[in-house]
Amino acid sequence: MSEDPRPPFAEAIVASYRSSAAARMVNIPVATLRVWERRYQVVGPTQTPSGQRLYSSQDVRRLVLIKQLVNRGHGIGMLARMDTAALQDLVDEADQTESVLNGATSPVQRGHVAGTGKRVEPVRVLLVGQDAALRWQDHLHAFDSEGVRVVKTVDGSPASELSLRDVQADIVLVDVPALHMETVDWLARLQRLVGARQIVAVYGFASSQVTGALHARGAILHRSAVGAPELMQSIMDAVRGWRSVARGLRHVPDPAPTPRFDAASLAGLVQSMPRVACECPHHLAHLVTMLGQFESYSADCESREPADVALHAYLYRVAGHARALMEEALITIAQAEGISLPVRAQAAD
Repeated sequence: MSEDPRPPFAEAIVASYRSSAAARMVNIPVATLRVWERRYQVVGPTQTPSGQRLYSSQDVRRLVLIKQLVNRGHGIGMLARMDTAALQDLVDEADQTESVLNGATSPVQRGHVAGTGKRVEPVRVLLVGQDAALRWQDHLHAFDSEGVRVVKTVDGSPASELSLRDVQADIVLVDVPALHMETVDWLARLQRLVGARQIVAVYGFASSQVTGALHARGAILHRSAVGAPELMQSIMDAVRGWRSVARGLRHVPDPAPTPRFDAASLAGLVQSMPRVACECPHHLAHLVTMLGQFESYSADCESREPADVALHAYLYRVAGHARALMEEALITIAQAEGISLPVRAQAAD
């Protein structure tokens, strides 16, 4: 038998599947595959001299992941911009969530996502209310092996709050017969006390004014007839959001470059570029200004909203890097026009 001259795993990169075969393996119509390619560039198949598209095993794997995520409600436009590793992470995360919601026993070791070996911190839940432990503790304990853990149960009395000084929780799950305006401040106080990201309230009755105030604070509300699967779905939806932000933070360099213009130097630079016939310098300057303002706003939110600190830290970083890119574009135009740069911009050049 002759030795195979191809390198190991070469079958993964050799384009050998036609459109019809690839679509059949992914379980989508060929027309859908063509739309995904033309509109979203989800994969880049090779083409034969006759124009026949050929897909590799890696292409097919990527398409399978995208199909799974589309079926779970993710937008194809967002998925098309993600690399295959990130798509796999999202599928793994969705699989773990569904496993939790179904209450299935799985070989997942506590704190790890199946098949990835990646560490996932447990979701810590504080149960609040006289009947909260009786109603929800057994349901939540059923998901303990999947990373949901009850850290403490309290009846919600002023005395019980004293026992929370050393408690850290991600979610405050409160079950009360009624919600009042004073309840809003009480829940906000509990959230700050344990450093929780999310309030989840199960209640019997409340006015629209009270529910509006809680929604404005980002609370998740359920009427008392809610079942355990629906409650767990809302909790895990929130957790999936946190983990998506954490993944985003890992992929955004920190810190962003410091601003290269203040308001006066930015205006002066734009005014000194008369040879640029279009309005692009003005538009770029506007973008730099707006992104800088949003950068400052996100930094302020990061300090004011401890429950969403990761989200605002992510937005702060993204805004900073976007602002730096727009500054670089403006400087490039100025250099092309032979315009002298402000000293601050020159120092960073």
